[in-house]
Amino acid sequence: MLATLRVRDVVLASWPADVERIARTLPAGLRPAEVEGRHIVSAATFRCTGGTLGRLPLPPFSQLNLHAYVEHRGEPGVVFLASRVTWPGMGGALLGAPYRPARIRVRPGRVEAPGLGFSLAYEPREPATPSPVTERLVALYEAAGVRAFRVRRRRAVWHAAVPVGEVRADPLLALGFDLSDLPALLVAGRAEFQVELPPRRVS
Repeated sequence: MLATLRVRDVVLASWPADVERIARTLPAGLRPAEVEGRHIVSAATFRCTGGTLGRLPLPPFSQLNLHAYVEHRGEPGVVFLASRVTWPGMGGALLGAPYRPARIRVRPGRVEAPGLGFSLAYEPREPATPSPVTERLVALYEAAGVRAFRVRRRRAVWHAAVPVGEVRADPLLALGFDLSDLPALLVAGRAEFQVELPPRRVS
């Protein structure tokens, strides 16, 4: 089944990370992969403004994903370390998406999830050419083995951005990652995601 999500205020925040620390967070059988010559962990946030699941309309919701990068069967992929959505998005959990509910507020220039200890304000800057992994990838998560689904981002015009004020990403700190450096930011005002559901088991 194909889900199409129309989204706005997409933010991809990435921090350099120790490869051994990443490896300890991954499901068995997966290994960290470099992204443009370095190992990173990322937080991705957006506001879904609508879309379809098959022929059914999707309600608006906000989402925050934490992930690390791997290579899966010769393809670039991400492993979800955590995935949180506002309550209207929890319907995806019925199809196997690894969602848990959270209060998340996404608006131009700022993302906040106070109950999670996540906040990021930013200013967009010059246009940017993103890494190929921001466009098409295999997404993996652990649930009675490793499950996978394909994600493709479309119609996004990316810009670099700079953080404004304090950046908090407590869920990544809780996993043992060093966030002393400021994150590298990519942002897009609008985009479209295509997601293949339901997830399939790969191990």
